[in-house]
Amino acid sequence: MGKRVRERSRAAGIGRFLLGSVLTLALAAGAGLGGAAAATHWRTEAAVEHTEAPSAQLLEAATQPTAELSSPVRTCSIRDVTGSSAALDFHGLIIDADTNEVLFEERPEGTHPTASVMKLVTSVSALTTLGPDYRIPTRVYPGTEPGSVVIVGGGDVTLKSGTTSYYTGATASLQELTDAVNAAGGATAVGFDTSLYGGDAWHETWDDKERRDGYISPITALMTDAGRTSANSIYSPRTNTPAEDAAADFAGALGATVDTSIQIKPGSEPIAEVWSQPVSELVEYVLVDSDNVVAETLARLVAIERGTGDTFAAVDAGAEQSLAELGIDAAGFEGADGSGMSRDNRASASLIVEILQLINGNQDDLGFLLDFLPENALTGTLKDRLAAVPAGAITAKTGWIDQVYALAGVMEAADGEQLIFAIFVPVANPDGSQTVGIANRNALDAIAAATWDCGGSLSNN
Repeated sequence: MGKRVRERSRAAGIGRFLLGSVLTLALAAGAGLGGAAAATHWRTEAAVEHTEAPSAQLLEAATQPTAELSSPVRTCSIRDVTGSSAALDFHGLIIDADTNEVLFEERPEGTHPTASVMKLVTSVSALTTLGPDYRIPTRVYPGTEPGSVVIVGGGDVTLKSGTTSYYTGATASLQELTDAVNAAGGATAVGFDTSLYGGDAWHETWDDKERRDGYISPITALMTDAGRTSANSIYSPRTNTPAEDAAADFAGALGATVDTSIQIKPGSEPIAEVWSQPVSELVEYVLVDSDNVVAETLARLVAIERGTGDTFAAVDAGAEQSLAELGIDAAGFEGADGSGMSRDNRASASLIVEILQLINGNQDDLGFLLDFLPENALTGTLKDRLAAVPAGAITAKTGWIDQVYALAGVMEAADGEQLIFAIFVPVANPDGSQTVGIANRNALDAIAAATWDCGGSLSNN
Protein backbone atom coordinates (compact mmCIF):
# COMPACT_ATOMS: atom_id res chain seq x y z
CA MET A 1 0.00 0.00 0.00
CA GLY A 2 1.25 3.44 -0.89
CA LYS A 3 2.56 5.37 2.11
CA ARG A 4 3.03 9.08 2.59
CA VAL A 5 4.11 10.81 5.74
CA ARG A 6 2.08 13.97 6.11
CA GLU A 7 4.25 17.02 6.90
CA ARG A 8 1.90 19.98 6.64
CA SER A 9 -1.47 21.02 7.98
CA ARG A 10 -4.70 20.10 6.22
CA ALA A 11 -5.05 23.63 4.83
CA ALA A 12 -1.56 23.69 3.40
CA GLY A 13 -1.76 20.20 1.92
CA ILE A 14 -5.13 20.64 0.26
CA GLY A 15 -4.39 24.23 -0.67
CA ARG A 16 -1.19 23.25 -2.48
CA PHE A 17 -3.06 20.62 -4.43
CA LEU A 18 -5.91 22.95 -5.33
CA LEU A 19 -3.61 25.65 -6.64
CA GLY A 20 -1.62 23.12 -8.61
CA SER A 21 -4.85 21.73 -10.03
CA VAL A 22 -6.04 25.16 -11.15
CA LEU A 23 -2.78 25.81 -13.00
CA THR A 24 -2.78 22.33 -14.45
CA LEU A 25 -6.31 22.74 -15.77
CA ALA A 26 -5.41 26.11 -17.26
CA LEU A 27 -2.43 24.61 -19.07
CA ALA A 28 -4.54 21.70 -20.21
CA ALA A 29 -7.19 24.04 -21.61
CA GLY A 30 -4.50 25.99 -23.48
CA ALA A 31 -3.31 22.76 -25.05
CA GLY A 32 -6.78 22.03 -26.40
CA LEU A 33 -7.79 19.46 -23.81
CA GLY A 34 -11.28 20.91 -23.35
CA GLY A 35 -12.77 22.86 -20.49
CA ALA A 36 -15.14 20.34 -18.88
CA ALA A 37 -12.73 19.40 -16.14
CA ALA A 38 -12.33 23.04 -15.18
CA ALA A 39 -15.90 23.02 -13.90
CA THR A 40 -14.81 21.07 -10.83
CA HIS A 41 -15.34 23.29 -7.83
CA TRP A 42 -13.78 22.99 -4.40
CA ARG A 43 -15.52 23.91 -1.22
CA THR A 44 -12.82 23.88 1.43
CA GLU A 45 -11.82 27.05 3.23
CA ALA A 46 -8.23 26.20 2.42
CA ALA A 47 -8.94 26.67 -1.28
CA VAL A 48 -10.11 30.21 -0.67
CA GLU A 49 -7.18 31.05 1.58
CA HIS A 50 -4.51 29.86 -0.79
CA THR A 51 -6.13 31.10 -3.98
CA GLU A 52 -6.42 34.64 -2.65
CA ALA A 53 -2.94 34.84 -1.13
CA PRO A 54 -0.73 32.01 -2.39
CA SER A 55 2.58 31.75 -0.60
CA ALA A 56 5.88 31.58 -2.44
CA GLN A 57 6.12 27.99 -1.28
CA LEU A 58 2.77 27.13 -2.86
CA LEU A 59 3.61 28.95 -6.08
CA GLU A 60 6.90 27.13 -6.31
CA ALA A 61 5.15 23.80 -5.82
CA ALA A 62 2.45 24.70 -8.33
CA THR A 63 4.90 25.65 -11.09
CA GLN A 64 7.00 22.52 -10.86
CA PRO A 65 6.43 19.93 -13.61
CA THR A 66 4.00 17.28 -12.38
CA ALA A 67 2.46 14.07 -13.61
CA GLU A 68 -0.98 15.61 -13.26
CA LEU A 69 -0.85 16.90 -16.86
CA SER A 70 -0.97 13.32 -18.10
CA SER A 71 -3.48 12.09 -15.54
CA PRO A 72 -6.59 10.47 -17.02
CA VAL A 73 -9.81 12.45 -16.94
CA ARG A 74 -11.90 11.34 -13.98
CA THR A 75 -15.47 10.58 -15.01
CA CYS A 76 -16.75 7.94 -12.56
CA SER A 77 -19.46 9.42 -10.36
CA ILE A 78 -20.94 8.16 -7.10
CA ARG A 79 -23.45 11.00 -6.78
CA ASP A 80 -26.36 8.66 -7.44
CA VAL A 81 -25.65 6.75 -4.23
CA THR A 82 -24.46 9.66 -2.07
CA GLY A 83 -27.58 11.57 -3.09
CA SER A 84 -30.04 8.78 -2.36
CA SER A 85 -32.68 9.34 0.31
CA ALA A 86 -31.18 6.51 2.37
CA ALA A 87 -27.85 8.38 2.51
CA LEU A 88 -29.60 11.00 4.65
CA ASP A 89 -27.41 14.04 5.42
CA PHE A 90 -24.34 12.53 3.75
CA HIS A 91 -20.86 13.90 4.53
CA GLY A 92 -17.65 12.52 3.10
CA LEU A 93 -14.11 12.97 1.82
CA ILE A 94 -12.14 10.61 -0.42
CA ILE A 95 -8.52 11.22 -1.43
CA ASP A 96 -5.74 9.51 -3.32
CA ALA A 97 -3.53 7.92 -0.64
CA ASP A 98 -0.30 8.55 -2.54
CA THR A 99 -0.82 12.11 -3.78
CA ASN A 100 -3.42 13.42 -1.29
CA GLU A 101 -5.47 14.60 -4.29
CA VAL A 102 -9.10 15.17 -3.35
CA LEU A 103 -11.16 12.86 -5.55
CA PHE A 104 -14.54 13.43 -3.95
CA GLU A 105 -15.94 15.63 -1.21
CA GLU A 106 -19.32 16.45 0.21
CA ARG A 107 -19.30 18.89 3.14
CA PRO A 108 -15.93 17.55 4.34
CA GLU A 109 -15.58 20.24 7.02
CA GLY A 110 -19.10 19.79 8.37
CA THR A 111 -19.26 18.14 11.79
CA HIS A 112 -21.62 15.37 12.85
CA PRO A 113 -21.80 12.53 15.39
CA THR A 114 -18.90 10.15 14.92
CA ALA A 115 -20.09 6.85 16.36
CA SER A 116 -17.15 4.47 16.77
CA VAL A 117 -14.99 6.27 14.22
CA MET A 118 -14.14 8.29 17.36
CA LYS A 119 -11.97 5.32 18.31
CA LEU A 120 -9.42 6.41 15.71
CA VAL A 121 -9.01 9.64 17.68
CA THR A 122 -8.79 7.74 20.96
CA SER A 123 -6.26 5.23 19.65
CA VAL A 124 -3.82 7.77 18.22
CA SER A 125 -4.25 9.94 21.33
CA ALA A 126 -3.40 7.03 23.62
CA LEU A 127 -0.34 6.05 21.61
CA THR A 128 0.86 9.65 21.41
CA THR A 129 0.19 10.50 25.06
CA LEU A 130 0.70 7.29 27.04
CA GLY A 131 3.10 5.63 24.62
CA PRO A 132 2.83 2.20 22.99
CA ASP A 133 4.65 0.44 25.83
CA TYR A 134 2.60 1.83 28.72
CA ARG A 135 0.88 -0.81 30.86
CA ILE A 136 -1.98 -0.06 33.24
CA PRO A 137 -1.40 -1.16 36.86
CA THR A 138 -3.73 -2.65 39.45
CA ARG A 139 -2.25 -2.58 42.94
CA VAL A 140 -3.02 -3.85 46.42
CA TYR A 141 -1.94 -1.90 49.52
CA PRO A 142 -2.10 -2.63 53.23
CA GLY A 143 -5.30 -1.26 54.76
CA THR A 144 -5.88 0.90 57.80
CA GLU A 145 -7.27 -2.02 59.83
CA PRO A 146 -5.27 -5.07 60.96
CA GLY A 147 -5.50 -7.87 58.40
CA SER A 148 -7.00 -5.59 55.75
CA VAL A 149 -5.95 -4.66 52.22
CA VAL A 150 -7.15 -2.18 49.61
CA ILE A 151 -7.31 -2.96 45.89
CA VAL A 152 -6.65 0.16 43.83
CA GLY A 153 -7.91 0.46 40.27
CA GLY A 154 -5.59 2.03 37.72
CA GLY A 155 -7.97 1.72 34.79
CA ASP A 156 -7.20 -1.81 33.56
CA VAL A 157 -10.63 -2.99 32.42
CA THR A 158 -9.11 -6.20 31.03
CA LEU A 159 -8.22 -7.43 34.54
CA LYS A 160 -9.44 -11.05 34.66
CA SER A 161 -11.88 -12.20 37.33
CA GLY A 162 -11.03 -15.84 36.58
CA THR A 163 -8.63 -17.86 34.47
CA THR A 164 -10.18 -17.11 31.07
CA SER A 165 -11.46 -13.96 29.39
CA TYR A 166 -12.77 -12.51 26.15
CA TYR A 167 -9.49 -10.57 26.24
CA THR A 168 -7.39 -13.54 25.21
CA GLY A 169 -4.16 -11.62 25.62
CA ALA A 170 -4.97 -10.23 29.07
CA THR A 171 -1.95 -10.40 31.36
CA ALA A 172 -3.41 -9.39 34.72
CA SER A 173 -5.80 -11.31 36.96
CA LEU A 174 -7.33 -11.25 40.42
CA GLN A 175 -5.78 -14.66 40.98
CA GLU A 176 -2.27 -13.23 40.70
CA LEU A 177 -3.14 -10.54 43.23
CA THR A 178 -4.71 -13.12 45.51
CA ASP A 179 -1.62 -15.32 45.39
CA ALA A 180 0.64 -12.37 46.22
CA VAL A 181 -1.53 -11.23 49.15
CA ASN A 182 -1.72 -14.76 50.54
CA ALA A 183 2.05 -15.04 50.25
CA ALA A 184 2.30 -11.85 52.32
CA GLY A 185 0.08 -13.25 55.09
CA GLY A 186 -3.43 -13.07 53.63
CA ALA A 187 -6.30 -10.73 54.48
CA THR A 188 -9.62 -10.81 56.29
CA ALA A 189 -11.10 -7.57 54.94
CA VAL A 190 -10.89 -5.79 51.58
CA GLY A 191 -11.44 -2.16 50.71
CA PHE A 192 -11.36 -0.73 47.20
CA ASP A 193 -10.23 2.54 45.68
CA THR A 194 -11.58 4.00 42.42
CA SER A 195 -10.47 7.57 43.04
CA LEU A 196 -8.39 7.78 39.85
CA TYR A 197 -11.58 8.74 37.99
CA GLY A 198 -13.90 11.53 39.02
CA GLY A 199 -17.44 12.46 38.10
CA ASP A 200 -20.19 10.18 36.88
CA ALA A 201 -19.44 6.63 35.80
CA TRP A 202 -22.24 6.66 33.22
CA HIS A 203 -22.44 9.28 30.45
CA GLU A 204 -25.72 11.15 30.49
CA THR A 205 -26.33 10.57 26.76
CA TRP A 206 -25.88 6.79 26.88
CA ASP A 207 -28.96 4.58 26.81
CA ASP A 208 -29.02 1.85 29.49
CA LYS A 209 -30.08 -0.55 26.74
CA GLU A 210 -26.46 -0.44 25.54
CA ARG A 211 -25.34 -1.82 28.91
CA ARG A 212 -27.94 -4.58 28.87
CA ASP A 213 -27.02 -5.47 25.29
CA GLY A 214 -23.34 -5.76 26.19
CA TYR A 215 -21.85 -2.72 24.48
CA ILE A 216 -20.79 -0.58 27.44
CA SER A 217 -20.56 -0.56 31.22
CA PRO A 218 -20.21 2.20 33.79
CA ILE A 219 -16.65 3.49 33.55
CA THR A 220 -14.69 3.07 36.78
CA ALA A 221 -10.99 2.74 37.50
CA LEU A 222 -11.52 -0.74 38.96
CA MET A 223 -13.36 -3.50 37.13
CA THR A 224 -12.83 -6.99 35.78
CA ASP A 225 -13.61 -8.27 32.27
CA ALA A 226 -14.81 -4.76 31.31
CA GLY A 227 -17.86 -5.32 33.47
CA ARG A 228 -19.08 -8.41 31.63
CA THR A 229 -21.32 -10.76 33.56
CA SER A 230 -19.99 -13.57 31.34
CA ALA A 231 -16.24 -13.08 31.05
CA ASN A 232 -15.74 -14.87 27.73
CA SER A 233 -18.60 -13.34 25.72
CA ILE A 234 -17.92 -10.20 23.69
CA TYR A 235 -21.50 -8.94 23.99
CA SER A 236 -22.28 -10.18 27.47
CA PRO A 237 -24.63 -7.93 29.46
CA ARG A 238 -22.62 -5.62 31.70
CA THR A 239 -22.95 -5.12 35.42
CA ASN A 240 -24.16 -1.82 36.79
CA THR A 241 -21.66 -2.05 39.68
CA PRO A 242 -18.29 -3.04 38.17
CA ALA A 243 -16.03 -1.79 40.98
CA GLU A 244 -18.12 -3.35 43.74
CA ASP A 245 -18.24 -6.65 41.85
CA ALA A 246 -14.47 -6.70 41.33
CA ALA A 247 -13.87 -6.04 45.02
CA ALA A 248 -16.32 -8.78 45.98
CA ASP A 249 -14.61 -11.28 43.68
CA PHE A 250 -11.22 -10.37 45.11
CA ALA A 251 -12.47 -10.67 48.68
CA GLY A 252 -14.08 -14.00 47.89
CA ALA A 253 -10.84 -15.37 46.49
CA LEU A 254 -9.06 -14.30 49.70
CA GLY A 255 -11.74 -15.68 51.98
CA ALA A 256 -12.32 -12.13 53.20
CA THR A 257 -15.19 -9.64 53.32
CA VAL A 258 -15.58 -6.26 51.65
CA ASP A 259 -15.42 -3.26 53.99
CA THR A 260 -15.83 0.09 52.22
CA SER A 261 -14.56 1.99 55.27
CA ILE A 262 -11.03 0.64 54.89
CA GLN A 263 -8.52 3.07 53.41
CA ILE A 264 -4.92 2.68 52.25
CA LYS A 265 -2.51 2.69 55.18
CA PRO A 266 -0.63 6.01 55.01
CA GLY A 267 2.94 5.73 53.76
CA SER A 268 2.58 2.09 52.74
CA GLU A 269 3.95 0.44 49.61
CA PRO A 270 2.06 -2.01 47.38
CA ILE A 271 2.13 -5.62 48.49
CA ALA A 272 0.91 -6.84 45.10
CA GLU A 273 0.58 -5.44 41.59
CA VAL A 274 -0.28 -6.65 38.12
CA TRP A 275 -0.06 -4.93 34.74
CA SER A 276 -2.20 -4.87 31.63
CA GLN A 277 -1.07 -5.53 28.10
CA PRO A 278 0.72 -2.52 26.59
CA VAL A 279 -1.32 0.21 24.93
CA SER A 280 -0.04 -0.97 21.55
CA GLU A 281 -2.02 -4.19 22.12
CA LEU A 282 -5.03 -2.69 23.89
CA VAL A 283 -5.83 -0.58 20.83
CA GLU A 284 -6.41 -3.79 18.88
CA TYR A 285 -9.50 -4.46 21.01
CA VAL A 286 -10.58 -0.87 20.42
CA LEU A 287 -10.34 -1.06 16.63
CA VAL A 288 -10.99 -4.65 15.55
CA ASP A 289 -13.96 -5.38 17.80
CA SER A 290 -14.82 -1.75 18.60
CA ASP A 291 -14.51 -2.31 22.34
CA ASN A 292 -16.17 0.68 23.98
CA VAL A 293 -14.96 0.12 27.54
CA VAL A 294 -11.29 -0.17 26.60
CA ALA A 295 -11.69 2.97 24.49
CA GLU A 296 -13.23 4.87 27.40
CA THR A 297 -10.47 3.96 29.82
CA LEU A 298 -7.75 4.94 27.33
CA ALA A 299 -9.45 8.28 26.69
CA ARG A 300 -9.69 8.93 30.43
CA LEU A 301 -6.05 8.02 31.01
CA VAL A 302 -5.05 10.40 28.20
CA ALA A 303 -6.98 13.22 29.89
CA ILE A 304 -5.38 12.46 33.25
CA GLU A 305 -1.88 12.28 31.77
CA ARG A 306 -2.36 15.59 29.97
CA GLY A 307 -3.76 17.26 33.07
CA THR A 308 -7.14 18.13 31.57
CA GLY A 309 -9.10 16.34 34.28
CA ASP A 310 -10.42 12.93 35.29
CA THR A 311 -14.05 13.04 34.13
CA PHE A 312 -15.94 12.62 30.86
CA ALA A 313 -15.72 16.39 30.43
CA ALA A 314 -11.91 16.17 30.34
CA VAL A 315 -11.81 13.78 27.39
CA ASP A 316 -12.32 16.49 24.77
CA ALA A 317 -9.34 18.63 25.80
CA GLY A 318 -7.12 15.57 26.20
CA ALA A 319 -7.91 14.44 22.67
CA GLU A 320 -7.50 17.93 21.21
CA GLN A 321 -4.07 18.31 22.80
CA SER A 322 -3.05 14.95 21.36
CA LEU A 323 -4.27 15.89 17.88
CA ALA A 324 -2.45 19.22 18.07
CA GLU A 325 0.76 17.41 18.95
CA LEU A 326 0.29 15.38 15.77
CA GLY A 327 -0.18 18.56 13.75
CA ILE A 328 -3.94 18.22 13.30
CA ASP A 329 -6.23 21.23 13.63
CA ALA A 330 -9.15 20.03 15.76
CA ALA A 331 -11.46 22.92 14.88
CA GLY A 332 -15.05 21.79 15.32
CA PHE A 333 -14.06 18.60 17.11
CA GLU A 334 -15.98 17.69 20.26
CA GLY A 335 -15.05 14.62 22.24
CA ALA A 336 -17.93 13.89 24.58
CA ASP A 337 -16.53 10.43 25.30
CA GLY A 338 -13.76 8.17 24.06
CA SER A 339 -15.80 5.43 22.42
CA GLY A 340 -18.14 7.38 20.17
CA MET A 341 -21.23 6.12 21.99
CA SER A 342 -22.44 9.63 22.78
CA ARG A 343 -24.50 11.49 20.20
CA ASP A 344 -22.71 14.65 21.39
CA ASN A 345 -19.39 13.69 19.77
CA ARG A 346 -18.56 15.78 16.70
CA ALA A 347 -15.89 15.50 14.02
CA SER A 348 -15.55 16.25 10.33
CA ALA A 349 -14.69 13.84 7.53
CA SER A 350 -11.66 16.02 6.86
CA LEU A 351 -10.28 15.57 10.38
CA ILE A 352 -10.75 11.79 10.25
CA VAL A 353 -9.01 11.62 6.86
CA GLU A 354 -6.08 13.56 8.35
CA ILE A 355 -5.73 10.95 11.07
CA LEU A 356 -5.84 8.19 8.48
CA GLN A 357 -3.15 9.99 6.47
CA LEU A 358 -0.87 9.89 9.51
CA ILE A 359 -1.57 6.21 10.04
CA ASN A 360 -1.15 5.34 6.37
CA GLY A 361 2.10 7.31 6.26
CA ASN A 362 3.36 5.70 9.47
CA GLN A 363 3.94 9.08 11.10
CA ASP A 364 5.06 8.68 14.71
CA ASP A 365 5.08 4.91 14.10
CA LEU A 366 1.27 4.81 13.90
CA GLY A 367 1.23 2.63 10.79
CA PHE A 368 0.68 -0.62 12.69
CA LEU A 369 -2.88 0.54 13.43
CA LEU A 370 -3.78 -0.41 9.86
CA ASP A 371 -3.36 -4.04 10.92
CA PHE A 372 -6.05 -3.54 13.57
CA LEU A 373 -8.73 -2.08 11.32
CA PRO A 374 -11.50 -4.50 10.32
CA GLU A 375 -11.32 -5.90 6.78
CA ASN A 376 -14.42 -6.29 4.65
CA ALA A 377 -15.78 -9.84 4.49
CA LEU A 378 -12.94 -11.03 6.75
CA THR A 379 -12.49 -9.59 10.22
CA GLY A 380 -13.99 -7.64 13.09
CA THR A 381 -17.03 -5.46 12.58
CA LEU A 382 -16.69 -5.68 8.77
CA LYS A 383 -16.64 -9.47 8.72
CA ASP A 384 -20.20 -9.73 7.41
CA ARG A 385 -20.26 -6.60 5.27
CA LEU A 386 -19.31 -5.48 1.75
CA ALA A 387 -19.29 -9.02 0.39
CA ALA A 388 -19.59 -7.71 -3.19
CA VAL A 389 -16.12 -6.17 -2.87
CA PRO A 390 -13.12 -8.55 -2.88
CA ALA A 391 -12.42 -9.65 0.68
CA GLY A 392 -9.86 -7.46 2.41
CA ALA A 393 -9.90 -4.71 -0.21
CA ILE A 394 -11.41 -2.28 2.29
CA THR A 395 -9.79 -1.81 5.70
CA ALA A 396 -11.81 0.57 7.84
CA LYS A 397 -13.22 1.53 11.21
CA THR A 398 -16.96 1.12 11.40
CA GLY A 399 -19.35 3.24 13.40
CA TRP A 400 -22.98 3.02 14.40
CA ILE A 401 -25.17 4.75 16.94
CA ASP A 402 -28.80 5.76 16.58
CA GLN A 403 -27.84 9.03 14.88
CA VAL A 404 -25.26 7.88 12.29
CA TYR A 405 -23.60 5.11 10.34
CA ALA A 406 -19.94 5.73 9.56
CA LEU A 407 -17.00 4.12 7.80
CA ALA A 408 -13.44 5.45 7.60
CA GLY A 409 -10.26 3.82 6.39
CA VAL A 410 -8.24 2.85 3.35
CA MET A 411 -8.99 0.73 0.32
CA GLU A 412 -7.27 -0.82 -2.66
CA ALA A 413 -9.74 0.00 -5.40
CA ALA A 414 -10.67 -2.12 -8.41
CA ASP A 415 -8.02 -0.40 -10.53
CA GLY A 416 -5.32 -0.85 -7.89
CA GLU A 417 -5.38 2.76 -6.70
CA GLN A 418 -5.03 3.34 -2.96
CA LEU A 419 -7.71 5.58 -1.48
CA ILE A 420 -8.26 7.08 1.98
CA PHE A 421 -11.84 7.87 2.89
CA ALA A 422 -14.23 8.93 5.63
CA ILE A 423 -17.95 8.68 4.87
CA PHE A 424 -20.91 9.35 7.14
CA VAL A 425 -24.66 8.82 6.83
CA PRO A 426 -26.05 10.90 9.72
CA VAL A 427 -29.57 12.02 10.50
CA ALA A 428 -30.20 15.68 9.83
CA ASN A 429 -31.07 16.39 13.46
CA PRO A 430 -28.95 14.37 15.94
CA ASP A 431 -30.95 15.37 19.01
CA GLY A 432 -32.32 11.84 19.39
CA SER A 433 -35.68 12.39 17.68
CA GLN A 434 -34.58 10.59 14.49
CA THR A 435 -32.66 7.34 14.18
CA VAL A 436 -30.87 5.38 11.46
CA GLY A 437 -31.79 1.88 10.30
CA ILE A 438 -30.42 -0.97 8.22
CA ALA A 439 -31.37 0.79 4.97
CA ASN A 440 -28.99 3.58 5.92
CA ARG A 441 -26.16 1.15 6.63
CA ASN A 442 -26.81 -0.44 3.25
CA ALA A 443 -26.59 3.02 1.66
CA LEU A 444 -23.23 3.61 3.38
CA ASP A 445 -21.92 0.28 2.13
CA ALA A 446 -23.18 1.05 -1.38
CA ILE A 447 -21.17 4.29 -1.32
CA ALA A 448 -18.04 2.42 -0.22
CA ALA A 449 -18.56 -0.24 -2.91
CA ALA A 450 -19.14 2.38 -5.62
CA THR A 451 -15.96 4.17 -4.53
CA TRP A 452 -14.03 0.92 -4.78
CA ASP A 453 -15.41 0.37 -8.29
CA CYS A 454 -14.45 3.89 -9.45
CA GLY A 455 -10.98 3.91 -7.93
CA GLY A 456 -8.68 6.54 -9.38
CA SER A 457 -11.34 7.55 -11.92
CA LEU A 458 -13.61 8.82 -9.15
CA SER A 459 -15.08 12.19 -10.06
CA ASN A 460 -16.32 14.94 -7.78
CA ASN A 461 -19.17 15.62 -10.23
